[in-house]
Amino acid sequence: MDALQLANSAFAVDLFKQLCEKEPAGNVLFSPICLSTSLSLAQVGTKGDTANEIGQVLHFENVKDVPFGFQTVTSDVNKLSSFYSLKLIKRLYIDKSLNPSTEFISSTKRPYAKEMETVDFKDKLEETKGQINNAIKDLTDGHFENILSDNSISDQTQILVVNAAYFVGKWMKKFPESETKECPFRVNKVGQRVPTIDLKNHSKRRDHKSTPMREIEAQGAACLSW
Repeated sequence: MDALQLANSAFAVDLFKQLCEKEPAGNVLFSPICLSTSLSLAQVGTKGDTANEIGQVLHFENVKDVPFGFQTVTSDVNKLSSFYSLKLIKRLYIDKSLNPSTEFISSTKRPYAKEMETVDFKDKLEETKGQINNAIKDLTDGHFENILSDNSISDQTQILVVNAAYFVGKWMKKFPESETKECPFRVNKVGQRVPTIDLKNHSKRRDHKSTPMREIEAQGAACLSW
């Protein structure tokens, strides 16, 4: 296992522990690779204490070439497979008023050829927001139509990191169609008794806990602006 894989694993464990401490009885679902790739992209534009702090959180101490490593990882992850569909999208948008240096643009373009873009948050906020929403929608095959909500950015925004992930996986062994039928069932939790649930009406409830599936589907997105 190379240094970047070890770093990602350590970061995932640290974050998992914190999430469990915050909500011990809740379900935890997150994508460490999405978070680490986005933060590594943000780290390219930092120096000094900020860069060091990001590196410490992500355990990059022994990773020689972080950007190139993530370029390889995301390329491998996004490869087509007959067993699953997975897309990881990361984008860095910088307001043109910051006037990024040639050095920064060059260092970003090498590993993140399509991930960095200069935009106009100050004078063309709504146009820029629509541009970003449409770009992410296209990149995720329409699964994220409006990744930026009304109040997610403002004309004071200077840097925006956008991350989106979409996953669909197939069961190795599907439920036999002939043995699948509607009937009452129970959901068991440690220390909690759950009443029998009417499956026929269960899908109409917003607070449902479980439902039969022939595919596993998950999606998530995050934005970080400053």
